[in-house]
This record gives sequence, C-alpha cells and structure tokens, in this order.
Amino acid sequence: MKGDNFDKKEVLINEFINSGINITPSTLSFISTLDEPLINVKTIIKEVSFLPSFKGHLTLNVLKQISNKEINKALQRALLREEDSQSSQEGDNIKPINITISNSSNIKESEEKKKIKPKLATNLQLITRSSISQEKPLTIDSTSSGLPINKSVKRVKKSNFESSKTTLAFIPEAKEYEISFEILKDPTGKIYTSGSYTDFYDLTLDKFNRLRNLMKKRPEVLSANNINNILRLTNKVEISVIGIVKENRKTKKGNTLLILEDVTGLINILFRRDSENQDNIKIVETTLNDQVVYVEGVFNPGERGNSGIVYGSYISKIDIPRDYEPNNSFDPLSLALISDTHIGSKEFVEKLWYRFTDLLNGKIGNKKQRELAGKIKYVIINGDLVDGIGIYPGQKNDLIFSDIYDQFKEATKLLSIIPDYIKIIYSSGNHEPVRTAIPRPAVPKKYSEEIRNLGVSCVGNPAFVKTHNVNTLIYHGDSILDMNMLIPGLENNKPAEAMKELLKCRHLAPVYGKKTQIAPTNKDWLVIDKIPDIFHTGHIHINEMDYYNHIALVNSGCFQSQTDFMNSLGIQPTPGILSIIDLVTLKGTQLDLKTSI
Repeated sequence: MKGDNFDKKEVLINEFINSGINITPSTLSFISTLDEPLINVKTIIKEVSFLPSFKGHLTLNVLKQISNKEINKALQRALLREEDSQSSQEGDNIKPINITISNSSNIKESEEKKKIKPKLATNLQLITRSSISQEKPLTIDSTSSGLPINKSVKRVKKSNFESSKTTLAFIPEAKEYEISFEILKDPTGKIYTSGSYTDFYDLTLDKFNRLRNLMKKRPEVLSANNINNILRLTNKVEISVIGIVKENRKTKKGNTLLILEDVTGLINILFRRDSENQDNIKIVETTLNDQVVYVEGVFNPGERGNSGIVYGSYISKIDIPRDYEPNNSFDPLSLALISDTHIGSKEFVEKLWYRFTDLLNGKIGNKKQRELAGKIKYVIINGDLVDGIGIYPGQKNDLIFSDIYDQFKEATKLLSIIPDYIKIIYSSGNHEPVRTAIPRPAVPKKYSEEIRNLGVSCVGNPAFVKTHNVNTLIYHGDSILDMNMLIPGLENNKPAEAMKELLKCRHLAPVYGKKTQIAPTNKDWLVIDKIPDIFHTGHIHINEMDYYNHIALVNSGCFQSQTDFMNSLGIQPTPGILSIIDLVTLKGTQLDLKTSI
C-alpha cells in the first residue's frame, strides 16, 4: 500500500513539475487523498493559473482561493478533522482563557508547535515557546478590530457553524517551508584587543586597506598613485589618488581644503567653489574625516620646499554600484524587522507588542494583512530587546524590572508568543549586557539561555545573515546620531538618509572620536565589504523605509514611548510601526499596529 501511495504522489508531482509549479508536502498529501486526484490536479493547475497573486508555489493557502467547490469542501473537511482530532486530545480539563474569535484553532496550533519545531530548541527539557505560560490574556483591542472582547470561556469542540470563524481561515504559508538561515558575519568571540596603542593603528590601517581595495574595484581608479610618488613630481600634471580624509575645512575664500592621507604621506586637495565644480562641492560637504575617497585633479608642485597642492576636478566615495542587482528568494516568504523594544522599561508599550504577536498568530487583521502575516518566516530583532541596567544615570527610576535576569525572563515570555515556525534572530544593542563600544558580541548565554532555548539565534552587532538567499546587514545604528550632527541637511527624524551615507562610504561608523564608541580591534568589523540586499538599523526610535540603488533600507523604530533622553534630542519616537520585507521582491510594507489593524 505504501508503494501504491508513493507511485500516486510521484505521478502528481510530475504533473505539477511539467506545469512549472512547486508544491509543498502538506498540499501534496491533501491532494493525494481526493477522489480521482489526477483529474483534480489538472483542475487545480488550470484554476491557479488565473490567480493574479499566484507565483508558482502551490500551498493550502492558495488552494483556498480557487473556485472549485468540491475541492474547497474537501479542504474544509480535512481541516475540521485535523482540528477536531487535536481538540479531542486536549481533554476537558483545560483552564479557561480570554478569547476573541476562536479557540479551537489555538489548540491545534499548540499541538502543531510541539510537532514541527523541536529542532529549533537547544534544550527542550528546559523550555519551548509553546510551553511558556502567559500571564496576560491574548485579546484584540475592540477599538481597532470592531469586535467585542469575550469573557473567559472553556475551550470546547466547535460545531460546523462555529468552525467557519476567522481563525480557521488563517493558514500561514510560511509554516509550510523549512528554515533556510545562515550567519555570514558575526564578531562574537573574535573582537579581542591587546590594550596597547598599536591597536588603534592596526584598526585604522585595516580600515584604510580594505576600503581602498573596495575603491579599486572601480575601473576608473586603476591609475591612482600613492601620495609619496605624487609629491616627488616636479611638473604640473594630472593625477589621481585614493586617500583617507584627515581634515576637511573651508578656506577664507570659501573654497574647501581636504587633507588626504595614505601609508606614504599627506597631500592637500583644494576644491574651488565655482559654477563648474558644484557637483564636487556637494560631495565634499558630505565627506567626513576618516572616510576614504578617490580624487582626480592637477598637481601643482610646491616651491621652496613646500609640498605642493592638488586642484581637485573630481571626487568620489566608494558607494554602491547603481546597477547592483540584489538577491531574491525563490520561496514566497517575508521577514519582519523590529528593534528597541526596551522590555523592562516603564515606557515599553506592552499593548503594541501583543498586537504584533496577535497579528503573527492570525488573531487580528483583515484578509490582506493576515495573508501578509502568514508569509513571515523570520523576525529580526536589531538590539535593545531589554532596557538593561545602569545604562544611564537614574535609569533605575524608569524601570519596572530592576534586575537584568528578570528583564530577560519577561522577554522570554513575550518572545514565546511568536509562532514556532518563525525563526527569531536577535542582535545586541547598546542596552544589552555587553560592552557599549562597537562591534559588540552576542548577549552571553548566562543572560540569554532561556531565549536561546526558544530557538532564538543570538548574534553580535553588526551581523550579516542570509535568509532564503537574501542577505541582511544588521547594525543597531549607533553612528546615525553622529552622521546627522555632522552632515548638513540630515535630520534625526529621517534616519534613512544617514543610512544612505553609510552605504556611500561603505562603513558603519566612518568618523572616529565622536559620540559613537568604537573598539580598537585589529580588524575593522564595520567595513561594509559585502553589499547587502537589506540594510536594517534601529537605535534612533524612528521608523522609516526607503531604497538606495535597489537595497531595501529599514530603520525599524521601537516599541517604547518617548523617554527623557529622546526628548532631549528632539526625537518623537514612532512606536509600533511594523516593517515587513518580501524576500521575493524586496518590496516593503509598513503596518501601524496602533491604527491600521
């Protein structure tokens, strides 16, 4: 019998392959149980071809959208049988919970979590997401959903009428796909220093060499000479040079003087402020100390022992190629980007967190929003998950949990609500119990063990990860405040503009010695040597989404209301705006959990 069933499935698979359609295992199993499955397959292939949203991936969620009534009825019966089976296993002695729409699917979901996700937990004997009890009921805000909040009731097997409620319709597409996740870059365990002066020199030298090598990938810079060779010239001649900016200042006549440096010496570059040089002046005005640039110009040798000067005619940063083609996923999945939840703080907006997890669990949202939520396979938390201890003077007065272990215990409880089929990646920020200077290691196991037991992957900051062929650069964003203060026209409430500048200079914290603390490691982990498909920051508590040369830019805002520190910077936070990136198209969607759901 097993052989017959296998042969039947093989025939069905061939039919789909010949039509250019991928099919998930659960969908194949369902179709193989239908009467005359081969005929039904031909019907399904024909009908899905007329669905505008169909991308060649056949799932149970897609089957629900076809018009064939017999197949829809069979699918409904199959779901009901599975739900009833799971409900009967629960027994009658179940504690009452607060519900909004339906509870029988919650029973099914809880059982399925135990079945499909053991591989994600590093120690299931200690903890799993589905096993952690919740102190707060999961309810929908009646002001936004239009639905009343029901009183506590006992879970019971639903009748056929009740089974048509909304939660039964939530079949998350992401649940049918395996996790495909890889850490490409993580500084954890690799960022030691000797504590000597040479650490600072080694860091600067590594930064310059790596950025210069990136610049040399551009064909127009191949003729660049080193500074010492240029200074030896005795005639006026056109030159090109790659150097790190030592100084950028205005002259008395309003021109701009750059002092460039490489391993062989220093040279002065003068850019005249005239009508023919306006494009160069715009670049020079956004060029900061410690950035690497390429310059063309005319070298005028010095007289009487002077070193000479270059009259600049062209300047360029390393930048991202305009024709960069980002990677895309072949699977119809998405990732959700969040940061700065600050769990443990009095300003943590807990209500918005529960709306976020209700959305992921299919408890709230219209049809389009629920389909969007059902495709989320990854949640990336970009630092400041907890508020920490002793981060700033008087912080204790702002805390609900004044013990760091209690903060992580609360964080574990809140993270456990996220469905088990969703992979969580957690990168450390400046409020985590790690060093303040960047790069930062991952949160140590002594604090994060329970979170890790949920299957959460803890990484350092910055980190570079791949999810279903798409590369995401995770950087908390400490240097954004420096960029906004130093570059004219940049504002704290528009973090994406600062993110573009970081990409242009291919470094996450280009200026040394300002407010951003940078550890003097022998390797510069802040160089953007690999171009990301998604660039994710946080820290500044302002949500914004944009694109630069086809790279998706997301500053994921926060889940914390305005603090005194943010107020002192004139920043009005935007808590509870969820950023979702489609891994197939890299198109972004923002959902305001306060108003739009």
